[in-house]
Amino acid sequence: MMKQTWTSLRRTLHSRLSPAGEGPGLIILGALVGLFTGGGALLFHYLIALLHNLFFQGSWSFYYNEHLPSTPALWGSWVILVPVLGAFLVTILVQRVTTEVEGAGVSQVMESVHTDGGRIRPIIAVLRPLATALTLGSGGSAGREGPAMQFGAAMGALMGHVLPMSDSRRIHLVGCGVGAGIAAVFNAPLGGWFFAMEVIVPDWRPWTVLSTLVATVSATWVTETGLGNFHILAYVPTPALSGSLMLPAFALLGIVAGLMSFLFIQLLTWTGQTSKVYLPNPYLRHMSAMLLVGLLLYGLFWFTGHYYLIGGSYFAISEILTGHLHLLGFLILLLILKGVATSLTIGTGGSGGIFSPSLFMGAAMGAGVGYLAEGLLGWHGSIPLFAMCGMAGMVGASTGALISAPVMVVELTNNYHILLPAMVTSLTAFALRRVFLEQSIYTYPLFKKGLDIPENHYVVQEKIHPDKSSDK
Repeated sequence: MMKQTWTSLRRTLHSRLSPAGEGPGLIILGALVGLFTGGGALLFHYLIALLHNLFFQGSWSFYYNEHLPSTPALWGSWVILVPVLGAFLVTILVQRVTTEVEGAGVSQVMESVHTDGGRIRPIIAVLRPLATALTLGSGGSAGREGPAMQFGAAMGALMGHVLPMSDSRRIHLVGCGVGAGIAAVFNAPLGGWFFAMEVIVPDWRPWTVLSTLVATVSATWVTETGLGNFHILAYVPTPALSGSLMLPAFALLGIVAGLMSFLFIQLLTWTGQTSKVYLPNPYLRHMSAMLLVGLLLYGLFWFTGHYYLIGGSYFAISEILTGHLHLLGFLILLLILKGVATSLTIGTGGSGGIFSPSLFMGAAMGAGVGYLAEGLLGWHGSIPLFAMCGMAGMVGASTGALISAPVMVVELTNNYHILLPAMVTSLTAFALRRVFLEQSIYTYPLFKKGLDIPENHYVVQEKIHPDKSSDK
């Protein structure tokens, strides 16, 4: 009797999710994916906080604000070994449980979309946040947004596992989860929506557009309920554009950002390939790399009193935007060190996102260009504007999110009038990076594996994965 009831329910839901009745069904499923993803993002936030406090303070506490400077570790110079311990634990998960928790997460989602109809094992929803929390909590240089997106994608794939639906419908729900994940972490529902529609599944039919937006709004509502209406970066008012040279200046900034993004992609790729050649043992490889990260953390703290490279470096970004980090040479040094630390963390076997490190490097690069513009052209007060647009350019070029990157920076900083110069910077940076390298930082690892994903990847996906109902 129970089996017949369940079968009947599945068939009813399947009929509601057919193209003729896709509207209400997709909206409901999008909302469910968003709610689950938002709840997972909240738990992920507290898990990172707990592990950070255990690793650095030896205390059992769920409070950790990445927007404030980290409290000095109790271990003195022995803090150098904290990232090594985290690397050991993460490598155990990667080698003994699943390799899917390694890296940034988005590449794995894109691979599942293009090779397996969006199918993602449900266990990834548990193991990926754990691996990333170990990496970030122990001092790794990476963001939490990539794993949050993979968690959301796993929630969308789980819906496709529980309910009978076509591959294209499951892939759409995976896209809803990706958008919900980034929206929940950054409190950026529009940016998350644009990212999902632009990078993961660009399917612009009305009901798919609406359901993805419902997913990002639902996820943001959950995290706002738990953490308040937060912005991860400090609010710094910026002047409006004035003068005919301003927009061309941001095009020039985009050229710099495009070049920097190309170098970052190459550095991350080279680090991963070279470390595997010279250190084939995964434990030795990742632990050695994180020992170097520990040395960088301790060296920066010894000289400046801050661990600028931990996690997504949100505190350091806010320091740049507010002008507390203003020495041009030091900004260039931080930019280089962040690229190196992130490449060591992610490229050798760690777990974490690329988005936040790109924000940091873009802010440092943009602020440096802004200081030059202030000194050479007398554009006083425009340094935060250049830093914000640098973030949009670096993220847009490196991830391929040329439209969602400026929208997300606007939401992160609460400066909506910077959208035009941010878009100019992002579009120029994206175009230049494409001149040197057609693949983004997410698709380049897949390209190396033999999976070439073109820009209009949804059309290709439909050809590779025609609708196949699992209700047979």
